[in-house]
Amino acid sequence: MPLSFKLVVCITSTALFDCSASHEIWLNEGLEAYQAYQCANIKVPLEPGVGFPLVRSLLDLNKATGKQLIDVVLVSRNDGESGERVRNSITHHNLCIMRMSFTGGTDVTRYLPAWKCDLFLSTE
Repeated sequence: MPLSFKLVVCITSTALFDCSASHEIWLNEGLEAYQAYQCANIKVPLEPGVGFPLVRSLLDLNKATGKQLIDVVLVSRNDGESGERVRNSITHHNLCIMRMSFTGGTDVTRYLPAWKCDLFLSTE
């Protein structure tokens, strides 16, 4: 019997990518400095974070089966402009993540029901 369900995995940008350098700027210098840093480095891909290998493996299941069994959704507290670096990094690392939420600083967990999230991955 073929599988007919889809697992929806939501992951934060800080779990998917190593955002430690930009996070330090946010902590020490504030939001404006953080946004300026992200914009200045918009073309510099973020390195994989702790959740990257799992997401890569889950997305590879879709390739192996030829079916969309797993849907990965990125959820981030970034604003849309700062989130451009995250989007570019997703493209750079060849990840098939089509759905994203950039909440502009609000708690991402309030958006999980709208995405019908089955599994939430975060560094917090």
